[in-house]
Amino acid sequence: MMNSPAAPSPHSRSTLVILTLSLGALLFSLCWLVSSLIATHRMTVAEGTVVSYDQGGRNWRSYQPVIVFTTARGEREQITGQTSSTQPAYDIGQTLRVFYDPASPARSAIIDDFGQRWFPVGVVMLLSVVFSAIGAMMFVLERGNVKHVGPSSYSQGRRKRGRQNLLICLIPIVIGAGFLLGAAASAMRERQIIGSYTRTTGKVVEVQEAERPYQPRSHMYSAIVAFKTATGKEVTFAQGSSSSHNDLGSGDEVSVLYDANTPDRAMIDSFWEHWGLPAILVVIGLPFFAVGVFFVSTVDFSGARHSKRT
Repeated sequence: MMNSPAAPSPHSRSTLVILTLSLGALLFSLCWLVSSLIATHRMTVAEGTVVSYDQGGRNWRSYQPVIVFTTARGEREQITGQTSSTQPAYDIGQTLRVFYDPASPARSAIIDDFGQRWFPVGVVMLLSVVFSAIGAMMFVLERGNVKHVGPSSYSQGRRKRGRQNLLICLIPIVIGAGFLLGAAASAMRERQIIGSYTRTTGKVVEVQEAERPYQPRSHMYSAIVAFKTATGKEVTFAQGSSSSHNDLGSGDEVSVLYDANTPDRAMIDSFWEHWGLPAILVVIGLPFFAVGVFFVSTVDFSGARHSKRT
């Protein structure tokens, strides 16, 4: 007696690969989260203070907080944060909780702050959730395309295709909404900066040239600006945005905004420096969102058969 061949899987290999990788990344991030919680369970807690920023010799726009704390034995230890940002993320003198192992305080220290402790695992978890959702949508769509035994009415097939099309349309809507929310958050942040930062005048002391990654013959330029605060402190910072054609040159005077509490947190007061990022996010997100909404409006869930009139 001959065995009948096994039925082919209704799901494509790409769908299964996306689901496997995204679920694997989600499991990895959960294990990372749990292991971090377990690692600090038996550690000693101390209060650290942000004393300065380390640029690590990489570029002017990368700031890592330098934190000093005192152990239970009275020893003073200094550590550098694991994550960096284009603007100082903490105020000088700000206190942060630090976990450490008394056997090796500096090497084992963990800064108990979202940006330093949870941001990397949060990025991995967010990406894995997004790709898991996309893989789940593909899984559901391909499952709905499987032909079942027995006749199905035209209206039932029409409604099923409508639900499938709706799932497809939700993908660009979600992507577009994410970019638009990012633009709104960035714009709100810029409004806060304009309202709370101190305005002064600075001078361009240098135009920094950097080679674009993966483009050996292409270069980006950003101005290095120096200014004095109201208390007379001299501060140097790099222009937040780089471009292939920078209109600023050495010796040019520019308007500067800076945080009076943390003067290293400074920026050139110009339209593009404030609104460039929100504008780019809107330009990317709005087409995605509009296309998704347009196709959602064309989805037919009625299942009615449309006839031509003569």
